[in-house]
Amino acid sequence: MTYHIEPDRGLLNDPNGLIWFKDKYYFFHQWNRFDTNHQYKEWGVFTSANMIHWNNQGSAILPDRKLDRDGVYSGSSIEHDGEMYLFYTGNTKNNGERKSYQCISTSKNGQTFIKEERAIETPPEFTEHHRDPKVWRGENNWWMIVGAQTKEQKGAIALYSSCDLLHWKYENILYDERLDNMCECPDLFSIDDETDILVCCPQVRPEQEDDLTEVSSYAAFISGKFDEKAKKFLPKSSLQLLDYGFDFYAPQSFFDPKGRRIMVGWMSRMSENEEYLCPTKQYGYLHCLTLPRVITRENGEIKQKPIEEVKQLRKREQRFTSSQGCFELESGRFELELSRKDCTADFKLFLRNCAVEIHYCSKKNVFSVTRENWVTGKKETKVKQVQSLSQMSIYSDNSSIEIFVNDGECVFSLRYFTEEENLSVKYVGLQQKGELLYFSF
Repeated sequence: MTYHIEPDRGLLNDPNGLIWFKDKYYFFHQWNRFDTNHQYKEWGVFTSANMIHWNNQGSAILPDRKLDRDGVYSGSSIEHDGEMYLFYTGNTKNNGERKSYQCISTSKNGQTFIKEERAIETPPEFTEHHRDPKVWRGENNWWMIVGAQTKEQKGAIALYSSCDLLHWKYENILYDERLDNMCECPDLFSIDDETDILVCCPQVRPEQEDDLTEVSSYAAFISGKFDEKAKKFLPKSSLQLLDYGFDFYAPQSFFDPKGRRIMVGWMSRMSENEEYLCPTKQYGYLHCLTLPRVITRENGEIKQKPIEEVKQLRKREQRFTSSQGCFELESGRFELELSRKDCTADFKLFLRNCAVEIHYCSKKNVFSVTRENWVTGKKETKVKQVQSLSQMSIYSDNSSIEIFVNDGECVFSLRYFTEEENLSVKYVGLQQKGELLYFSF
C-alpha cells in the first residue's frame, strides 16, 4: 500500500465516518472480512497521524444486534464534547423484506464503540431503501441527511434535525430532482460563504430486489445553498460528475484540523463479472479507497487536488524535456507531474505496454483516458471536454491510477490490471518549455 488504502483481506467498499479525533485521522469503511463478496457488511477502520502512513485497526462496528443483524451499512461521524458519534444504517431482512434503521454509536477513545438503543425508523413516505446518514452542525441545531427512495420509486434526500444528536425529527425532503429511482451516500457541506455542495449518488435499481447485476449509479454534485429556515437545498447548477474515470463512487467528505475540506471515494464501480474476475482476489482482497482530495472553489469552479502530504513519498526525481520520449519506471508505484507552456497542443502518454492511454486532443478539446478491460481484453474510454492541458498529476499504485487535470479541474480514477510486468512510459507532445517529472519511491 502506497497511495491507496486497501484491506489486508476481504472486500472493502464505501468510506465511512471520516474524522479527525484525538490527534488521529479515522477512516472507517464498509468491510466483508470473511470473503470477497457483498454478503456481509461491518465497519472496519484505518487510523493515521498524517494520512500517509496508515494502521489497519480491524473491526469497529459489527452486525451483532436485531437492528443491524444483516449489515452495518454506510454512514458518517462527528465529534462533540470530546466524544465521537457515529451514524450508520442498520440493515435487517425478515422473510425477504428489507427494514432499515439509522443507528447511533458513540466512542470516548476511538477504540470502544457503544451502540445506542434508540434508532430512527423510516418515515412512511419512503421505501426501506433509506440509508447512509450524514450529520453536521448547523447554525442552531444538528442536521442529518439520508439517501432515500419515495413510495413512487423516485430518488430523494431526506432531512432530519436534532438538538442533542440522540433524538432526531424527520423534517422533509431536502432535494429530489433528477436523482433516478434511488439516491445513496448524500453529503452536504459549505465550500465558501456563497456556495454549498450537495453530493449524491443517483441509482437506477431494477424491480427485482435482489437483482444487483442491473443496478447502475454514479457520484455527482450540485452547487447551491442550504436554506436552514426553509429546510431546502436551493440549487444553482445541474448535476455534475465528481470523477470522470471508471472507478469512483460513494464519496464522503470531512473538515480536517488544517481547515481543509477533504473527500475520499470508493475506487470501484466494477460490474459483478469484473469483481468476480478481479486479479487481486488471488491475494484474498478486493477494492481500495481513493487518495484524499482537497475540495475548493476557484473562480466559480469546483476543484479537487491531492493532499499536499503525498509529496512526502517522493524520493528520486527524473526530468524530461524532449518533445517525445520513452523511459522505464522502477515499479508500478510512481508519481508523474506534467507542466506545459503551450497548453493547446496535442499530448499523449502511454503506460504499462499501452494498457492505459492518456490523450489530449486539441482539435476537439477532449481529454480522454483509455484502459484495457481485464475481463474482455477490449479497450474502453472515458472523456471530458477540456479547453486546454497545462498541467497534469498522476498517482499510480500497481493496479490503480488517479489523474488530476489542470490543477484539479477534473479527475479520472481507474483500476487496471496487466499480466505483463511492463514498466515503460512513452509520451508525445511535450512542447518547448514543458516538462514531465517522474518521482519514484
